[in-house]
Amino acid sequence: MDYGKIVDKETIWGELYQPIMPKVNSGNGLRVALFVSCNCGNIVLNCLNRYEQKYPGLLNIVGVATDDPVHPDAKISIKKRIWSQYGNGERAELRQKVINSSMNAGISCYTGAVKTDYFRKIYKLWNPDVLIMFCFGQKLDSFLYDYPALGAYNLHPSDLPKQMGAGTQPFQNAIQNGLKTSPLVIHQITELIDMGQIVGVSPPINIKLENGQYPKSLLTLLEKITSVGGWMSTQLVSDLVNKKACGENGPLSMIDFDEVLPPEISQLLMQPATDDLTEMYEVPLHPLLM
Repeated sequence: MDYGKIVDKETIWGELYQPIMPKVNSGNGLRVALFVSCNCGNIVLNCLNRYEQKYPGLLNIVGVATDDPVHPDAKISIKKRIWSQYGNGERAELRQKVINSSMNAGISCYTGAVKTDYFRKIYKLWNPDVLIMFCFGQKLDSFLYDYPALGAYNLHPSDLPKQMGAGTQPFQNAIQNGLKTSPLVIHQITELIDMGQIVGVSPPINIKLENGQYPKSLLTLLEKITSVGGWMSTQLVSDLVNKKACGENGPLSMIDFDEVLPPEISQLLMQPATDDLTEMYEVPLHPLLM
């Protein structure tokens, strides 16, 4: 794959990857910056890229920031977060997946520190209307989450409405509390981690095996709870596209996923988890992407 890589000490760690052939976009539509990593973040990137390809005048993904779980200087809470469950080779592979997806879509991808003057200049050039974050390891400052006129949103895999699972260990928290199910939540990003206003909550997601025990690997819970993230982020973007078309600013207040999510997906999410890490939890595409 052909792309340019800019290494600069001002990134502190990581690099800026530039596609050799940037996408052609009219510049119209909702401008979205994605701060994503792991398989779940890559799924969101690919779903929203599919949305943009299908509706090029409605959406414009302006840039991607992702974790660098390999660089020794990266401050992304590797030991506390889900990255601790992967080996170095797997971490590198997951990072490269997001970079490759960005390059294939013709979108710049940044892997360095985001609370720097260097990245703020990049972010201003991206000029996002919306920021969407999923499984991203750096805490954002107010410049980043206050900048988008239509809001900044994080997807988090825990039962935040019941005040459970905020922070870096949502899966451990679910097990410690003996939960049978745990939703995926969309909330606004604020100074307090995972404490912003809740915008939407998925239906319950079964996190236990058929025998009533928990899976041996936390990666199973990561893949299962986040499997509906592509669908939910597509709905989020669709509602924000409509909000911008009406000339409105400010964050979205609520999405009722119990109402908009098809019953068959709700039923799929309630099927037992599995200990087979080779089995991916696949949720059908959002109807807008069909």
